[in-house]
Amino acid sequence: MLDYLYPVLTVIISIASLIILIVVLIKSFKEGAFKGILGILTCGFFTFIWGWIKHKELQITKLMLLWTVLIILSFVIPMMVGTAQVMKIMPMLQEQALNLKGQKKTKLVTPKKKTRVAKKKRSATAKNKKGGQARKKKGDWNSRAVALWKNGKYTNPNQAIEYLNKAIEKNPKFAEAYNNRGNAYRDLNQLQKAFADYNQAISLKPDYVQAYNNRGNIYYDLKKYQLALNDYNKSLSLNPSYRLAYLNRGLAYSRLKKANLACNDLQKACKMGDCDGLNWAKKTKICKN
Repeated sequence: MLDYLYPVLTVIISIASLIILIVVLIKSFKEGAFKGILGILTCGFFTFIWGWIKHKELQITKLMLLWTVLIILSFVIPMMVGTAQVMKIMPMLQEQALNLKGQKKTKLVTPKKKTRVAKKKRSATAKNKKGGQARKKKGDWNSRAVALWKNGKYTNPNQAIEYLNKAIEKNPKFAEAYNNRGNAYRDLNQLQKAFADYNQAISLKPDYVQAYNNRGNIYYDLKKYQLALNDYNKSLSLNPSYRLAYLNRGLAYSRLKKANLACNDLQKACKMGDCDGLNWAKKTKICKN
């Protein structure tokens, strides 16, 4: 809000200050041309000081108070706007730091008992709606990439990236292609590139359920579990029946030592047909029932 008001307030303050300066400057000229000229040469600074010295004699106390307030506002408002801008770019700086951390990370430490569930269930790719099978039309690069998706990962992620690069080159606004390429980069442990692709997919398609889930997985991989929860929650707010997000959110809750919430989500995923997470939680005694 302050960003939009700032130009208007600046103009108002400048005009009001100029009017008061002229009024006080005229009074200083009446007491001597030298004082008026000195006020002009000092860009009003001498006039301001002289006005306060003579405010009672000239009966301009209120005018000088108003001028003082305007001068203070001319310094305070830019500081407030600058602070607001810093607050806005903080999330961007955090994302950049996250990307750099993902780039440096070469090996993720994950409990072996969780690896089986994570590799099999966490990511989601965009498939052709007709039977969930990739179309094999000539030049349909996204479908060729999806054909390589087996059991929650790409059998050949490098080949998938080549196909998806062509799909994006052909249509730079193809959100599904960015999401799928993000999955391929994640399979190669190139988390920075995967994160960037999921962000691009969400930017192009703000209601992209799978992309929010997949971006949550990057946060999960980097042990940013609360940020992962935010994305899983967003995914479920868009599709309350999204089984994979319940599974992933349950795993994130278990990392945060919130057993009740974890078990609740894993039970929901199980009722929807995926009991791997719940079975793991029972085996590790996170969930008793």
